[in-house]
Amino acid sequence: MAEVLRSLLASPLAEQYRMRMIVTYALVSPPRRLFRFAAALVELAAWCLGSGPRLVHIQGAVRGSLYRKSLCVFLARALRRPVLFQIHAGPGDIEDFVARLDPVRRAVFATALRRSTRTVAVSSESARAVERCFGVAHVGVLPNPVPPVAGGGVDVGADPGRVLYLGGFSDPAKGGATLVEAIGSLAVERPADRFELFGPGEPPAALLDLAGRAENVRWGGWLDAAAKEDAFRAATVFVLPSISEGLPMALLEAMAWGRSIVASAMGGVLDLIADGEDGLLAPPGDAPALAGALRRLLGDPGLRRRLAEAAERRAAEFSEAAVWGRLDALYQELAA
Repeated sequence: MAEVLRSLLASPLAEQYRMRMIVTYALVSPPRRLFRFAAALVELAAWCLGSGPRLVHIQGAVRGSLYRKSLCVFLARALRRPVLFQIHAGPGDIEDFVARLDPVRRAVFATALRRSTRTVAVSSESARAVERCFGVAHVGVLPNPVPPVAGGGVDVGADPGRVLYLGGFSDPAKGGATLVEAIGSLAVERPADRFELFGPGEPPAALLDLAGRAENVRWGGWLDAAAKEDAFRAATVFVLPSISEGLPMALLEAMAWGRSIVASAMGGVLDLIADGEDGLLAPPGDAPALAGALRRLLGDPGLRRRLAEAAERRAAEFSEAAVWGRLDALYQELAA
């Protein structure tokens, strides 16, 4: 979500409209966090009371984000400003969150979503989950834009193959544990290929054990922007084993780089990848199926090239120009 906001604030829309970002959350102590949110509500109220047409575009997810953003919706609507509520959570996250809610809180969140002038999600699966879980009708879809990439790098059909994973292990929904299980035998079976895993969080013992036994498996931790670009440039296969996603930015980047894809068949991935056309899909959480898809792709250079070319063409449909054009149409409609 933060990356999408940075992209929006750097887009032509930020020049066309007078945008002001209000931060509702910070990684500080609980008292300071509460003060930050209270200050944000005051800032939002003052902004809504200003003159001229004004639109509140709320970016949210679930858990604590939905609590905070629901209050923002009620405040903005009480002050008679239109609200565009954009939900970035994946369908699995939405369903898991709602399953733990009591009827009162569920009704409050449903009311906030209905009070929004327009509610959109980043994928069609997420939109359906919002409709199903909160009883909200006509949730639209506004995808994340694919960021511009440098392009180039290795021939994706070249051998040996290089498999790239960027999800880390801080969030179980990223499916890192499933990937480690999937490559456990594959790394030994295909010693010439490389399996490179990056991201936040501490690696599990199973990965450290595997990396200790197989020289072609590497855990590299967090990557900065330049290092991530180098990783994409060197990769021939990008793997996304997530259990729940809204519209994964890392996958959009991999497609824009023209990499061959293996991904879980869930959430926003289904808006991006058709199995066998733009990439290979496996059921989420199914390590043997994920290993089978990776094995098939690593063993077939021609398939890697064909799927990579299709993924790059598909990514162009989610360019910043295309997505911001859709958002501009929404802004003009709601602010009229």
